[in-house]
Amino acid sequence: MQQDTFNRNTKAQLRQVFDALRELMTPPEPPKRPIGFVLLEDKSKK
Repeated sequence: MQQDTFNRNTKAQLRQVFDALRELMTPPEPPKRPIGFVLLEDKSKK
């Protein structure tokens, strides 16, 4: 009985580790460009 409980706990912990690793492996979304246009005056301020 203890071995079965140990196996279930270990599997659950490994699942959490692999889920976290998959999340870390996904590339971040690239920054989105704002919609619209920039006036020449605004470009010189940056």
